[in-house]
Amino acid sequence: MKRKAIQKLVSLSLAGVLAMGLMTGCGDSGNDTGSSESGQESSGGAESSENKSSGSSEESGSQGDAGQENNGSGTGAAANGINLPEIPGGVLKLEVNIPDFNQSSEGTMIQDLWKEKMEAYLGVQLDITWTRTAWVDFRETEKVPLQAGKIVDISTQSIGTGLNEFGEDGTVLNLADYMDYMVYYPQYMAATNGGEDFAKNEDGSMYYFMDGFYNPQNIEGAQSFTAFAYRFDILKDNDLQPAATLDEFTQLCADIKAGIDSGDIDSQYVIMNSTKDYSLYRGFVGIFHTWDVLYYNGSEWVFGPIEDNFREMLKYLNGLYEAGYIDPEFGTAVTDAANVKATTGVAVICPTLWSGSVASWNTATDNENMEWGLAYLPEGPYGTSWKWGSRQGGKSLSNGMGIYISAETEYPEYAVAMIDYQYSDEMVELLNWGVEGETYVVENGTKSFVDSIMNPAEAEATAATESAKYGLMSSSVCRSGIPFTPIDYDAMLLTSAAAQSWWNANDGYYSGDYWVESSKIGGPDSVAPYDRPPVTYLTPEEQAMRGQLSYGGVCENRVKELGLQFITGEKDIDNDSDWEAYITDVKSQTDEDFDTILETLNSKTVK
Repeated sequence: MKRKAIQKLVSLSLAGVLAMGLMTGCGDSGNDTGSSESGQESSGGAESSENKSSGSSEESGSQGDAGQENNGSGTGAAANGINLPEIPGGVLKLEVNIPDFNQSSEGTMIQDLWKEKMEAYLGVQLDITWTRTAWVDFRETEKVPLQAGKIVDISTQSIGTGLNEFGEDGTVLNLADYMDYMVYYPQYMAATNGGEDFAKNEDGSMYYFMDGFYNPQNIEGAQSFTAFAYRFDILKDNDLQPAATLDEFTQLCADIKAGIDSGDIDSQYVIMNSTKDYSLYRGFVGIFHTWDVLYYNGSEWVFGPIEDNFREMLKYLNGLYEAGYIDPEFGTAVTDAANVKATTGVAVICPTLWSGSVASWNTATDNENMEWGLAYLPEGPYGTSWKWGSRQGGKSLSNGMGIYISAETEYPEYAVAMIDYQYSDEMVELLNWGVEGETYVVENGTKSFVDSIMNPAEAEATAATESAKYGLMSSSVCRSGIPFTPIDYDAMLLTSAAAQSWWNANDGYYSGDYWVESSKIGGPDSVAPYDRPPVTYLTPEEQAMRGQLSYGGVCENRVKELGLQFITGEKDIDNDSDWEAYITDVKSQTDEDFDTILETLNSKTVK
């Protein structure tokens, strides 16, 4: 492979990882103390201060600064029936700590309009001192002021439910005491899977506004472990096609192997892995209706890797390995090495990958005929295959990131009303779409961005970078206002999602986007119960217990090691003694009794 092409591939890989991090960080990222995958667990800690009403007329006063009667008439917060106290001079001074992403929102059109609309809504002038820190640096240092008890009025946070401890010690404002100043955020609370229980702790406390997501068309798509990647050019040249069922996949592997052996197909192996960081079986667990770590199966919490379905899956993979279909380095090749394999024709199929990888491979290869494409997971013995990370329809919250307010802020009522307003349809539209006629147009009731954004004049510009110049957060590389505010899925798909080559049994080969296609092809049955678990209230100690069975935990680490042995045949997957020894080994990894951890989780789950 040429040096220039290799450098290009590395650059594209980094860009792809960055884009993936930004897009998942918008709405689906986990946190240190809760679920790191589903983004749907609410964790309560110890008791908080006693609930009290801060919205009474005695405390709030009867007039807002705009001089209007706050009785539901007037404009802005007053029209919503919110009674805000008077501020001497009518100027609200705040210190706000936010991250800057690839492109800062400072000085952008949308940031300026955010301030203008916020002042009109609150009925005061805003005098905000902004502290901006690059996102990577922000995440490394954000706990420092919390631990010192010296925080500014309002701040972005990415530690998720770990923030609860700083609410319990009185550092962070208990938002539950200020529900009278919210109109829009409760709509997201009610619509989220788990409802108000998800947004609040077990004792009713609530210490941060959670990251929001708006999915008006109810597209329940996903971006990873939803599809297999195939060399479309090879399949087309050999009158083959991707597999719609697992039986078809098995036959396809045999046909490709025969082509390789005969010299008709220029490749070394049928199947490769995208990185050793993803166990090969992760691409197959949804096909067998199990999972590779702890998950909610629709009725209770279970550990997937000790289920019979998981064993059945390992047996299937062992069969593929014994037939010589799988690259022997599937468990050892690092990401860069796997990228080289993909772009130099080492294999024809990659079943375990981030779906955006195919676009990077097609761009980076020196082979002008190479075409990697995607096809939804083949249907297995249990019906439609489950995909990981399905978006929720409508309005929803994710607990991995959000915004908190200092318990010492001078006017908490204004701070709460301000953040709440960011969840209004008006603000979500502004932050994601901008201004009609300038950044977007409406035709037949459908919004689309203007041509100068979708087709920028500069050669290196993209729709994402061009929309970021305005401060549009749907770009996924710039966030105006106070992050994190709800992303509009429709807007994000236009600016941030790139089309890939796709195939399905009805349409054949075509161009599509994995967020949309994985929803359309998979349908409602493809949404894994893992992605829609009920609320589970856990103490910090119980969260730590849970972590041992989750991604990155000691049990998963052991499963990765032993699972590889079953695939390669070092351990006999058909031998009951080997399987029972494996289960005993995995269970022995936890500090507490393994079965007791599951019992605790199920007893703490709201059903």
